[in-house]
Amino acid sequence: MKAMSTGALPQVAARDLPAATAAQMAEVDRIASSELGVSLEALVENACRQIAAATAHSLDGAKARRIVAVCGTGNNGGDALGALRHLRAVGAEVEALIAAPPGALGVLARRQHAELVRLGVPVRDTTLMTDHDFIQRIKNVDVVIDGLLGYSTHGVPRGEVARMILITSAARGDGLRPIVAVDLPSGIDPDTGEKLSAIPAGAIPATLTVTLGLPKRGLLRELSRRWVGDLILADIGIPPEAFARVGIDTRGLFARGDLLRVAF
Repeated sequence: MKAMSTGALPQVAARDLPAATAAQMAEVDRIASSELGVSLEALVENACRQIAAATAHSLDGAKARRIVAVCGTGNNGGDALGALRHLRAVGAEVEALIAAPPGALGVLARRQHAELVRLGVPVRDTTLMTDHDFIQRIKNVDVVIDGLLGYSTHGVPRGEVARMILITSAARGDGLRPIVAVDLPSGIDPDTGEKLSAIPAGAIPATLTVTLGLPKRGLLRELSRRWVGDLILADIGIPPEAFARVGIDTRGLFARGDLLRVAF
């Protein structure tokens, strides 16, 4: 990844943006990979690069910052893991905290995990950590990347992911440095923007959300603003034809750049 420019990103008005439901995004991903020949591996790698670029931009291009990612077991976690690799390449000190042992990761996330391990990046299984240990790992960092849950989330977060959301959210309230959410803040319904859990700290409040391909419908609702923070839309190489198959026109959307700041 090349060092990011500190110039302002092109803006697009939220009212002018199409949005996708979780079901539509799942179908778009399927069409792109199964019918149009764009592999999921390529989409994940593009997402990793774009999350890293948006994160670097949020740091005004500064290098040698400490960045920790909290990661789930699916593609969202894989995106966060891969973003760390790109950020490391431009001088950041990075670390990953994952919600399960490596063997429990999905195929694409496991590949990103293996690459970090080969590079010597610290990757820790949080199921082996106490609450105190977890808090210590996310204290005094410049950025936390939230890669716990993506658009395919269903129902109230449970188990280790729920614990990680609770601790990270509470730490944010205690003055933790900025949080960058991958695709959408963990604990938020992608379609409605509502918090999935009744627990006050049951979602992670992002300062910046990097949504991939298209905004998920819930991100554009007023009730989700406190969780989403600033919103950046990233092009990850999904062909317009895939979106067209689900009735969404994205032609020309990224004509002014592959990272767009959404203006509300």
